[in-house]
Amino acid sequence: MNDKEKVRIGLLLTLFLIVSLVVQYFSPHIFDFVILFFSMIATMEFNKLQLKSGNPTFKYVPEITCFLIFTASFVGILCSLSAITILLMVFGIVLLVYLATMLGSMLFIKKDLEKDEFRLVTNMDTTQFAVFKANNTLAVMVYPSLLIFFAYLINHIQGLGLDILNDTTYGVPMGLFGLVLLFTICCLTDTFAMAFGKLIKGKKLCPSISPNKTIAGALFGLLGGIVGALITYFVFALIFKEAFAVAYFWQFIIVGFVGSFIAQAGDIFESFLKRRADVKDAGDFFKSHGGVLDRLDSIVFNAPFVFACLLFIFG
Repeated sequence: MNDKEKVRIGLLLTLFLIVSLVVQYFSPHIFDFVILFFSMIATMEFNKLQLKSGNPTFKYVPEITCFLIFTASFVGILCSLSAITILLMVFGIVLLVYLATMLGSMLFIKKDLEKDEFRLVTNMDTTQFAVFKANNTLAVMVYPSLLIFFAYLINHIQGLGLDILNDTTYGVPMGLFGLVLLFTICCLTDTFAMAFGKLIKGKKLCPSISPNKTIAGALFGLLGGIVGALITYFVFALIFKEAFAVAYFWQFIIVGFVGSFIAQAGDIFESFLKRRADVKDAGDFFKSHGGVLDRLDSIVFNAPFVFACLLFIFG
């Protein structure tokens, strides 16, 4: 695919992101289904990476768990449950599915485990293989499904029983602010790192995992994250002066810096997964831009951090 086609797809992705945020402003619940859609695809992509890297999982369990996480979040928010209650529900679902999968496989499909080709190659006994397979499945449930779950919380942050936050940000679309902050930090980190990395070049950051990343690119990526956080802060502070009186620009310098570091760590982690599976991209959903996981790797890692920052700054 030529450069013009790549630019065209990149512009379409940007347009889709803008439209999605507009939709979020008018109907956060519709945006929930956008999150679910990409979460499911990202889960399937990582599941395939696990299989290609020799780490088999229990079929359909990660995808089912992803849907259960969404359902618990959606119902919890509709019922006006607190953030703590929803968190406990979601973490409980992941734990129960993990234990049920591991114990159930030992009790009910032991014969299938004994015949499994991978078990025969590795020479594990059935108990060891059941635990191994359950652990691989848990990894897919946590990354990306459990981490993306925090995007649901950001989306509905004003409906989670957080009274202090609601008192200080009444009338402010705080969910939209959090999502814009999340996307802007990650996007500008990636843009600055790629642009300045190609311009300056120099010493590689981690050549064995991601040969195109440079130290110069990583440092300017940190700057991009700070710029993204400050732009988001000043735009919203200009519109909602009273609500943002409790926030200070230096806090967002820290948020941008740490968020950019996390974004780059997420990008490197996903590069490691692809290198282990011996593939160039996690998928081809976005054609030349790779799969959903290739686009969401930094966002997945940053969602819990941004959620925590919103509670700390405005709580």
